Amino acid sequence: MKRIKRLLSISLLLFLVVMVSACSKNYNSITYKRFQEKMGDELNYAITDKTLTYEDIYQRYYSAINNDIIFTFYEFKDEDSAKDFVEKNYNKRKYYSYKSTDDYSEVKSTKTGYFRLIQVDNIIISASSEKSSDKSEINKAFEKLGY
Repeated sequence: MKRIKRLLSISLLLFLVVMVSACSKNYNSITYKRFQEKMGDELNYAITDKTLTYEDIYQRYYSAINNDIIFTFYEFKDEDSAKDFVEKNYNKRKYYSYKSTDDYSEVKSTKTGYFRLIQVDNIIISASSEKSSDKSEINKAFEKLGY
């Protein structure tokens, strides 16, 4: 009987570990080329390379525009710079929901329209629209990007 209880306890513990790990988000950063492919080719956003204008701040900087929705792709020199940018601009700010883990940072806001930002490694991708009704389209585009 003790052996059966022990076996059940171990099985339950393993099950819980698998369930918790399956529920956690595991994002991988994307390259600017993949951003261009997904946003431009697949989703028909107009892509603009703004890197030269901001080369002292970012390694790469692209914007993707479709109607009222604007996506931005920022590539920083390293992960710490990207995390610092998100922390300084969005943590403890009114109207922003900020979440940070060891693997990624995420920011959302619905104060005016919809805003979403994901930071993974040295990459930040953000999207905004003045229309809250664009939330679904923005989230679908993030899914296409792997977020």
